[in-house]
Amino acid sequence: MSSKQLVADFRKFVEIQKERQAATQELSEILGIDVSFSDEEVIEYAMQSYSKVLQKQITEDVLKWMK
Repeated sequence: MSSKQLVADFRKFVEIQKERQAATQELSEILGIDVSFSDEEVIEYAMQSYSKVLQKQITEDVLKWMK
């Protein structure tokens, strides 16, 4: 996978987390308490999610190569 593809895929994960952040901000306004995420948390959660997907893909590829 090229580095451009990796970056594009990661950006998708960041967008998902930004949507999640917007939903929690809306919930915070409704509840009257802050349950939203900081920008740092958004990036951290995106990295964690993307890392899991990459790790799964690498494991699957290695298993295919070993057959």
